[in-house]
Amino acid sequence: MATFKEKLEKYAFFRTMAEKRRRKRREKEYRNWLKNGRPVPPPHVVKQKVVEQYARRFGLEVFVETGTYLGEMVDAVKDSFKLIHSIELSDELYDRACSKFAEFGHISIHHGDSAKVLPRLINEIDRPCLFWFDAHYSAGVTARGKKETPVEDELKAIFHHPVDGHVILIDDARCFTGDNDYPEMAQVRNFVSEQRPDHVFEVKDDIIRIHIRPSPDRKA
Repeated sequence: MATFKEKLEKYAFFRTMAEKRRRKRREKEYRNWLKNGRPVPPPHVVKQKVVEQYARRFGLEVFVETGTYLGEMVDAVKDSFKLIHSIELSDELYDRACSKFAEFGHISIHHGDSAKVLPRLINEIDRPCLFWFDAHYSAGVTARGKKETPVEDELKAIFHHPVDGHVILIDDARCFTGDNDYPEMAQVRNFVSEQRPDHVFEVKDDIIRIHIRPSPDRKA
């Protein structure tokens, strides 16, 4: 009969192998996306890579996500940050995420509307963060707050935060057309320009990217 230590070692081995297979699938999916001309919307692996790239580029150790959903992003970047916060409105999805990440001490799942939870959460954070905004209603098990997307309130919360150096990445750029509570892209661009004139506003691969303009000696 296997000892407890042997069981743990076996569990760790299979977990490592599963992670290797998952990474291999991600890389294949990413290569296929590039080969097909970077179609929009991109697969989730592209979004994961963008988050990881910006974290390295700006030396960020705190990740804040709105819209946990199935926890794919948190799971993908859990080893890239020292502290992770994710906000989920749906009762069912929140419970799932709490169970999924219970063993990770650096991951906190928060329940509620990000328009209300985010301002309280960031008041407890005193260093630059990488924000991934993906909170929106999309039927099924997702939940709807006062708006289908709270992105305008989320941006206001970040720009009222006293800490500088945040990076903001917003998913589903194609949806910013003025419909379904999404502002038009020009509105977001103008708002960012007014609040942070020294920041870059870029849209690439269906992701809005907002951050301080890098110094010339900073590598992209």
